[in-house]
Amino acid sequence: MPSSTGFDPTHLRERLTEWLAARLGDATDVDITSLDAPTETGHSSETVMFDASWTGTDGPTTASMVLRTAPGGHTVFPTYDLGMQYQVMQRVAASSTVPVPPLRWYEPDPAWIGGEFLVMDRVDGLVPPDRLPYTMQGWLLEATPEQQREVQTTGIEVLAQLHAIDWRAAGLDLLDDPTYGTIGLDQQLGFYEHFLEWGRGDHPQPRLHEVARWLRDNRPDPEPEPVLNWGDSRIGNTIFRDFRPVAVLDWEMATLGPPQVDLAWSLLLERFFSVELGVPQLPGFLSHDEVIAHYEAVSQRTVGDLTWYTIWGAHRYAVVMMRLCQAAAIDGIDMGQTEDDNLALSMLNHLLDEHGLL
Repeated sequence: MPSSTGFDPTHLRERLTEWLAARLGDATDVDITSLDAPTETGHSSETVMFDASWTGTDGPTTASMVLRTAPGGHTVFPTYDLGMQYQVMQRVAASSTVPVPPLRWYEPDPAWIGGEFLVMDRVDGLVPPDRLPYTMQGWLLEATPEQQREVQTTGIEVLAQLHAIDWRAAGLDLLDDPTYGTIGLDQQLGFYEHFLEWGRGDHPQPRLHEVARWLRDNRPDPEPEPVLNWGDSRIGNTIFRDFRPVAVLDWEMATLGPPQVDLAWSLLLERFFSVELGVPQLPGFLSHDEVIAHYEAVSQRTVGDLTWYTIWGAHRYAVVMMRLCQAAAIDGIDMGQTEDDNLALSMLNHLLDEHGLL
């Protein structure tokens, strides 16, 4: 599904210009041009790029910006808190060297453009595409093996930087939602159990329920201390310039939990875009074990066995894909997959078979 299915450039330009003029106060000659909605990445929110100009007390100003709104229509997640995402990015930027896009404003009033939104400065660079995946086309596939490895290893290093944040001191305890359990895996499991029940509607999902029970019954003990989890931790949510990260995007899945959650998800998505799609991994990429070794070296953490975390990641991805397929069907979009037969569910079953589980 494209990231901006309801994008109307003429109407949005008018309303956004009015909003920006109100935000800037005494500025004159406020204008917005070059609205564009990218469709190569993203499934659950709306993203629009635009250029703005105005004249203020310091004279004429121009800026290239990005607008993100909460998703419209049939949403992927049961809840979507854009204001929370804005606060998380603010606090990550203030307390670490993790590259976050420079934030401008958060607007909670839906009257302006039909929903809440946030505005950031645009960061120039390249994002590994999802459609078609970076293993099948695009700048990263065409890069040298050394450049590909630079992308992968520096992405791992960003994870280590993120996990080093003192989340309590940074005020990231705002991610704690005791509705679903205690901080960490209990809360994550509780949220996705709720997500599964909400997302499936009247459609039975016995396999996903079976895996959910196994995950709760076999959770790691002792559980590692929680860190900030990016949630959707992958190079496809990162802007690269000269093959190094310059902006970490998409914080909608941010939560608190063991660092292994993010690392396993990152490795899982690398598998998805290669093994599960039947195409070779990029020649410059490290192997699974080499990625773990690099993360351990730069984070000064011991990862241990990732089996449970890998199944947890695959289960979460299958629940998300279930909802994506369901929402697409409701909207009349043919994804070539269904909520009962899709690549994420196949990957989950492949992993369970490989590890002799269930």
